[in-house]
Amino acid sequence: MAKRIKNFVDRAFSRTVDLELLHRLLSPYLGQIDFDWNGLPEDEGKRREAIFALFARADLRFPAKLQFALYNISTLSTDAGARIIQEIASEAGIDVLSACRIDGAADDLRFTPRFMALVTWLDHRAIFDRALSAAAFLAHSSKLERDAEREDVELRHHDAGVKDSFAESARLHFAGRYNGHYCDVRWFEEDDLLRVLILHGSKPETKNVDQEGAEDTLKFREIVQSTIEYDRRRSAVSVGSKSATDAKKLVRLFGAHVLGDGDIFEASAKEELYTLGPLQRHGEKFRFTFDPDGDITHVALREVRIDEAQLTATGRLRRSPWFLALGDSENALRRLKDLAPEIEVADVRIVHAKIDVTIEVDGSEIVVPVTIRPPRTVSMRDHSHERLILEMLENNDIRKRRRTDQAAAAAE
Repeated sequence: MAKRIKNFVDRAFSRTVDLELLHRLLSPYLGQIDFDWNGLPEDEGKRREAIFALFARADLRFPAKLQFALYNISTLSTDAGARIIQEIASEAGIDVLSACRIDGAADDLRFTPRFMALVTWLDHRAIFDRALSAAAFLAHSSKLERDAEREDVELRHHDAGVKDSFAESARLHFAGRYNGHYCDVRWFEEDDLLRVLILHGSKPETKNVDQEGAEDTLKFREIVQSTIEYDRRRSAVSVGSKSATDAKKLVRLFGAHVLGDGDIFEASAKEELYTLGPLQRHGEKFRFTFDPDGDITHVALREVRIDEAQLTATGRLRRSPWFLALGDSENALRRLKDLAPEIEVADVRIVHAKIDVTIEVDGSEIVVPVTIRPPRTVSMRDHSHERLILEMLENNDIRKRRRTDQAAAAAE
């Protein structure tokens, strides 16, 4: 957390931030952090340098409430965080920056994601809290994914007692696993997407700390976030969690309480969800296809890793004596063909592929790096456009869809 606090005010931000806003944030804690705001130099440049120095030496001696505020503000001080704030504020008909705008100025260079997060924390806490919950669903780079074995299943979360029974089962699981006492479950609905945020304790940690100049021991349980997202269109669930054991348990609990069948996702746990077969079949000629009129404007195959590992008759993976990872700005398979023409891609295993997906957002383009690791893992740092990317992978036969006949066969 201390690192996050130090990074909250970088030099660019310290040179442009509205000092009155920052004063409002810090004023309740000035005595506790031993900072004399009224004693700052008259020269604005020196004032800003002193503020930068304050955060540069920030540590856990900052009051807990100030640490909490800075940590949460920094969580939304990203491009993705700013987009979430804007979307939620727009739905509520609120311009969070209206009080800060200068008449006649079209683009204000002060309005960075950090600035927007700070203003929203101070003046629009309800929007900030909603945005912070939404940001939790972007926190896990990779998620446990499962497809339901039936597509006609009905959600039951609006039925009396369902949410409470799920929350109690989750609480009992985390209490038994970590001996913690905190578990908060929050529900969100967006079109055909049901989201569940679970805040809960984790394994206890012990650290040596500086306690007023003396060495002391601090034992604590970090509150972590697990997330569940159920896509009604695809009858698919994805769970983000620090623990694979917790993720699998949450899948079963969601199935049992919300869908009425704790085993509804079990069949897909043993199936291949992602494949790089199309890349192996087409080699350097493979190209990702996407809607030319859609939000995706370009997909580059940035890296592939290959080896000669094979599955044995018993299903075990026989390790390869070698591997080769090769990158390129556009097509790593084409680069492989140029550098090692003797290697036939169809005869080796592609362990993973890394792609850069370029997406148009509000008139500008962002690049989302995505890693595909068969049989069941896709990871990305920015999940803001996850559904768009997964649909593109499905259309390119990289992500497999569980067909009705497969589900019927599994049921038999």
